[in-house]
Order: sequence, then C-alpha cells, then structure tokens
Amino acid sequence: MLKCLAVQRMASRGRVTAYLPEEIQKALEEWAEEDSRSVSSLATYLLTKSVRERQQLKKDKSESDRP
Repeated sequence: MLKCLAVQRMASRGRVTAYLPEEIQKALEEWAEEDSRSVSSLATYLLTKSVRERQQLKKDKSESDRP
C-alpha cells in the first residue's frame, strides 16, 4: 500500500505530495523519530540535500567540459 507524504514549509515555500511504498514510509518515520524530528522535516532535509548535490554535480560537469 502506498502512503501519502506531504512536505510542507512556510507559506512562501512550495508544497509537494509524494506517494511512497509503505516500507519507505515506515523507514522514514523510524528515521525521523531517531533524529527527534518530523517526517516532513526529514523529507525536506533529504530532498534539499539531494537537489544541492545534483546541482553541484551539474556545475562540476559543466566546468570540466570547458576548454
């Protein structure tokens, strides 16, 4: 069964709804509890980290493509 995960920040920020496999939802809930944070906060952290890493990889690649 898929669970719905809503990532929500302050009004000036975006909102995302993701449908996750139940085992991923449970793993995120356990991780969030271990870190004393909400699932939403954990998801925001993980998504932000992933996007920044991807942007850095793209930047590094474009710089290495320069003559």
